[in-house]
Amino acid sequence: MVNEVEILDDNIGKFFAYNKVVLRGKCPYCEDWTTFKQLSMEIESSKLTGFTIPIQCDGCRSVGAYSLEQKRFYPSPKIKGIEKLPSEIDKYYQEGLRCISVDSPNGAVTLFRKVIHALGIHYGIAKANDDKKLYEIINALHEKGHIVKKLRDILLGIKDIGNDGAHINENEPDIEQAKKIKQLIDVTLNSTVVSDSNLIFVNKKHKE
Repeated sequence: MVNEVEILDDNIGKFFAYNKVVLRGKCPYCEDWTTFKQLSMEIESSKLTGFTIPIQCDGCRSVGAYSLEQKRFYPSPKIKGIEKLPSEIDKYYQEGLRCISVDSPNGAVTLFRKVIHALGIHYGIAKANDDKKLYEIINALHEKGHIVKKLRDILLGIKDIGNDGAHINENEPDIEQAKKIKQLIDVTLNSTVVSDSNLIFVNKKHKE
């Protein structure tokens, strides 16, 4: 589960749990691992979340909701990722993180596949709306020295899983696969655009 929750009171959702600490988990707002109080004796229901109760973070005092059926918080806690990426890459990377937050593995892996294309655009290997295949973009990244062979193999694997996420088939990814793909994309971005930025900073400081 993306947002792991520990139930502290078996009466959660019932009259007896009103204004009591009922949960422990990661707050969607302050992002701390903390406890939550049940704020109401009323249970609401919707098609999206099922039966929910209002809860309040004991840390930042923010109010959210907890789905009794899905055992998860709403809104979903943010997934932390790499910051200050080039805008043409960050657009798809951040959208991929949001997909993981809402348990959408197909969306996440498809967007991380787009991150590879965006990486190719960043290095002048590809363009938006061109007909160059992702396989060619990945090979060009390797041939021009932007990625080592191991990263090339990783990106080819992400390409294939991204294809599975974009089509109905028996190999559709689950959320655990999406989180692993996110880790591999992070390794790639740290080894390329982040390293480039750090090297420029270090060289500038050295000259000074």
